[in-house]
Amino acid sequence: MPSPLQGLTKSEVLQLQAQHGLNELAVADKKTLFKLLLRILSEPTFALLLLAGSIYLVIGKIDDALILIGFICISVGITLFQERKSEKAIDALKELSSPRAIVIRDSITQRIAGKDIVVGDILLLAEGDRIPADALLLESHDLLVDESLLTGESEPTIKDSASQVHSGCMVIRGSGIARVTAIGMQTELGKIGSSLKQIISLNSPLQEDIGELIKRVTIFGVSLSIIVLAIYGLMHDNWLQGALTAISLTMALLPEEFTVILTVFMALGVWRIARQKVLTRYAPVIETLGSITALCVDKTGTLTLNRMSLEVLATPQNILMLSSKDDELNPSQKELLGYCVLASEVKPFDPMEQAFYEKRHLAPEYINQTSEFELVHEYGLSPELPAMTHLWKASDSNQCLVAIKGAPEAVLKRCNLSQTQMAVIEKQIKDLASQGLRLLGVAKAQYMKQSSNWPANLSSFEFTWLGLVGLKDPIREEVPASIQKCQRAGIRVIMITGDHAITAQAIAKQAGIDSASVLSGSDINTLNDLELREAVKKTSVYVRIKPTEKLRLVKALQANNEVVAMTGDGVNDAPALKAAHVGIAMGQRGTDVAREAASLVLLNDDFSSIVHTIQQGRQIYDNLHKAIIYVVAVHIPMAGAVFIPILFGVQPILDPIHIVFLQMIIDPACAIIFEMEAPESDVMLKPPRSINQKLFSFQSISMALLQGAGLTTIVVGLYFWLLNMNYSHAMATTLSFGSLVLGNISLIIVSRSKNDHLLRILQKTNPSQKWILGIGVISFGFLITIPFLRDRFQFTVPTLEGALVILASGLIGITWYELVKLGYRRKWGQ
Repeated sequence: MPSPLQGLTKSEVLQLQAQHGLNELAVADKKTLFKLLLRILSEPTFALLLLAGSIYLVIGKIDDALILIGFICISVGITLFQERKSEKAIDALKELSSPRAIVIRDSITQRIAGKDIVVGDILLLAEGDRIPADALLLESHDLLVDESLLTGESEPTIKDSASQVHSGCMVIRGSGIARVTAIGMQTELGKIGSSLKQIISLNSPLQEDIGELIKRVTIFGVSLSIIVLAIYGLMHDNWLQGALTAISLTMALLPEEFTVILTVFMALGVWRIARQKVLTRYAPVIETLGSITALCVDKTGTLTLNRMSLEVLATPQNILMLSSKDDELNPSQKELLGYCVLASEVKPFDPMEQAFYEKRHLAPEYINQTSEFELVHEYGLSPELPAMTHLWKASDSNQCLVAIKGAPEAVLKRCNLSQTQMAVIEKQIKDLASQGLRLLGVAKAQYMKQSSNWPANLSSFEFTWLGLVGLKDPIREEVPASIQKCQRAGIRVIMITGDHAITAQAIAKQAGIDSASVLSGSDINTLNDLELREAVKKTSVYVRIKPTEKLRLVKALQANNEVVAMTGDGVNDAPALKAAHVGIAMGQRGTDVAREAASLVLLNDDFSSIVHTIQQGRQIYDNLHKAIIYVVAVHIPMAGAVFIPILFGVQPILDPIHIVFLQMIIDPACAIIFEMEAPESDVMLKPPRSINQKLFSFQSISMALLQGAGLTTIVVGLYFWLLNMNYSHAMATTLSFGSLVLGNISLIIVSRSKNDHLLRILQKTNPSQKWILGIGVISFGFLITIPFLRDRFQFTVPTLEGALVILASGLIGITWYELVKLGYRRKWGQ
């Protein structure tokens, strides 16, 4: 059995993992390749293709049916590739989303994924952690655990040493050390199977919008196709060919790419955001990122490095600025530092407490004294008392040392000081805080234990003020530039901290945050909701804020129609994280409670990662918007090429075989080219998008309709003109189809940017464009040069004159697209 201080060795861990596997629960309904293939084949488009293939067989066009089936296989392959790419992007993030745990291995405290826990591991449990496995407590310090997941009891349970704690339960208060006794399906949670219940996912607003549009277009397309079937059948007395034409029209109108676009964009968007060290727990939050108007962030670890160093020891008599070399401390300074360490965690993981331990050698008298004492009780931090208190009992008596450290004003209230002493301390606080130092007050007391119960609160102790400790936490180098970027993008950055007002103002000035107005938690509590709504309009720095006050801030900002992103890390931050439009939990120092309440998890606790994520969110939505406009636009000439000729009693340009060929260009283009498109130069210079803005706005649809109508006019006009000039039907079809392919390709290129013209777009690289468009052009070349394919598509080899006609139609199309885009940009500022 491993020593609690050493934990398992690396070789023992590997052996146990090989023996027992990973600490994971069974996953229900895993998506297999077969299930994915089955879902793809159940799409309406593929059903229509199979129906068209059957009709070809009935009318004796076996070669056409085989070609169509071949195209179906290629189309399925493309869709399958895109779906699997999305699946793999999500799978790659599972490692990041795995619950974390702090363990001791090889005598080193380290943070690992919960799935890597093995039986025998030594766990360090802290407030806000979700327990990763069943374990036996070796030490318990005021440990309170919520076991409602297993027992159904709402009241948390007090856990003493030798008690059992269970996987999935939450640490509400205190800390502890435990040895793992069961993992995975062998835990109580695994046996019950509570976590295996299927979660019902609600559609996001974007999914609702797209679903509604697909529904409407489908109804319209099917209705129009029935009319076409009737017209063709009555006019030509050929109902099977009429059915093929009706199928062609339905396929041309069905915007099945919308589903592919949304799936690929959201999955790869989650993956791209993860590359910014941000884990997306709920993909629909990507839709909201571009609408954020207020970004509320914690100071420590987000704006600052969270690499604390102890800089100052301030006793009532003097202030000592610590240097890098070993400093000589006087007795009162040694006592201050010694009691500061006694009030800290025994095995510090927090950077602030580690900073105290790094200097503990400067007060050896007090540190050595604790070898004769045992930590017997502690009073943890709470919103009511932002201070930590430890009781150390002598081994041979009931005498206890009491050490407290916390917010200076909270500790001062516990000490009996004269007005003169208070004035001196308050001046020290003001002078040191103005330097941007984080200050903690430290005090001591004596206590004689006379019963088995400890005092319920700190009123039983008579504290003596020892002084202030000042910590330096440098601001991150990239923060000022990132805040400027937010401000240019119309996003107000709001700093929330538990620090003193003067400290907060000093840091805010360094960061570039407006610090003219400051509100404290106590100030907020004096304001009613209407007054707070007015106050938050002009205040961007909030100090001494408790979690309940964070929630009021979120609601006040939202009442002012702000779209709020909020960071948090503690147990009590969960309500504010849930209430915010975008809750962002700290991944390194955040609790599991906060992570589960948030929609994003900041893996490196770095402010610039949040800004990059907002930019990525704007880029994803922007590219999605471009893809949607393109898809709507390109379906118009496809439908027109079927429907318009029928109205004039002429054979349609497109059959199902033509449409499936076009879709092999359209699907990868809309789902890959646009997804990989670089952001527009002004993506972070525009104001936030309205959260109520619809993807299918009048501007979007009108632009798509105009571009699509232009290409329809070119393609169908060219077809009628060629027939009128007595060209063969095969030549008219070949050149019209060529102009549609070229028009489609040029529309893809032009649609890559809303702002830039064609020549500038061509200078911007897009890794996938040359491959997809190149394959499209080469494939069309095969259709007109390989006799078997040429006959199936009813094409002929175009003359040089015909090739020039196709190129001319492409130039006309590009000119039209650019004119529409220019007019759209001038009218609506896009």
